Amino acid sequence: MLALLQRPTVRALAALGLAAAVAAPAAAQDQPTEFQSWRIPGWTFTPGVTLGALYDSNVTLSSPDVNKQTPNDKLLQLEPFGQLAYFSPRTSLSSGYQGSLRRYFDLGSLDGTDHRAYVSLRERTSRRVTLFANDNYSQVPTTDQLDLAGVPYRRTGARYNSLSGGVEARATRSTDVVVRYEMNWLDFVRKDTLLTGGMVNGLHSEATHRFGERVSAGAEYGVRRADLNQGTRTVNFQDAGGVFRYRTGANTTFEASAGVAHLIDQAIRATRTGPYVKASLTRRTDRASYGVEYDRSYVPSLSFGGTNQSQEARGYIQMPLDRNRFYVQESASWRRTDPFVVSELALDSIFVQTVLGYAVQKWFRVEGYDAFSTQDNRIAAGKISRNVAGVRVVVSEPMRIR
Repeated sequence: MLALLQRPTVRALAALGLAAAVAAPAAAQDQPTEFQSWRIPGWTFTPGVTLGALYDSNVTLSSPDVNKQTPNDKLLQLEPFGQLAYFSPRTSLSSGYQGSLRRYFDLGSLDGTDHRAYVSLRERTSRRVTLFANDNYSQVPTTDQLDLAGVPYRRTGARYNSLSGGVEARATRSTDVVVRYEMNWLDFVRKDTLLTGGMVNGLHSEATHRFGERVSAGAEYGVRRADLNQGTRTVNFQDAGGVFRYRTGANTTFEASAGVAHLIDQAIRATRTGPYVKASLTRRTDRASYGVEYDRSYVPSLSFGGTNQSQEARGYIQMPLDRNRFYVQESASWRRTDPFVVSELALDSIFVQTVLGYAVQKWFRVEGYDAFSTQDNRIAAGKISRNVAGVRVVVSEPMRIR
């Protein structure tokens, strides 16, 4: 039977934001920002609903007119969600779904729904070996809600899925090995646009040696195959370099990797070689978790069927709900993509999401919400900005399955 957990014996942990998931190793990624994680032993089910009254400053995702105005409207948003989780000394399983129903006051033709779902599994099969698998699915009405390189802002529906799985193993007392497979695909609902979609499959391996409790270093190698433009264009990527990790304290970690990236574009018979760099700093305390990350690499363009050099900078702060009656959930990202084909668009994108909340009760919260996004394609009248802001209430309570 289901029983409400009025006094959980294990403190609840808020899920890391999207930026947090990127900053962590892929094998340890948790669920998306929209879901809260309650790490309670055994099976739990968390139903909930969010109701918001919002204002959208650019409903059509268009450039300003001669009067510097964009189509705007007010809307009501209803978001039912649910999460099923299981935690034991060997197994961590978490899955969830969140829907969103939008009702615009004036532009009723833009009413619609979108969906997000995820599943994450970690199974420690022995003292040395852990298996993991993660899958995240999103169906969104506009491309500014996709956190992907080289995707221009458009009011066109999109479906995106990211699947990964692999194994973490302790080869020796001081050597760790991680092998991870990844598969990502993107499809655009409207076929009357220039956006094409595509699929990327990749395999990444890493071996590190621990030189003490705080320092580890090693090497990594990855290979990816991108099938773009409805399968008519194939691009192969290879990355090889070094990895360094340093823990400045029990809750603070610095990670960095750098090396050489190489791509082969078979369609135009072109090759490119250049450096890649990744660095991140994360810190966790009882009251908050926060971090920053920078990434420079070669990435496939799932929008135009080409390749880009991408630079990204991210930051986030997450405050666990059980420790803070007042809380802040903040994430920000900046991305620049420079295509290798002149005919494709170069994009500079910024996204900032802020939630200021107050927990009236453990099961009832009131939040102020603001999501700001802007993108510049570096041509005349090519800048698009959007701000969605308002107030929402969240009703949610974990339930233990006995």
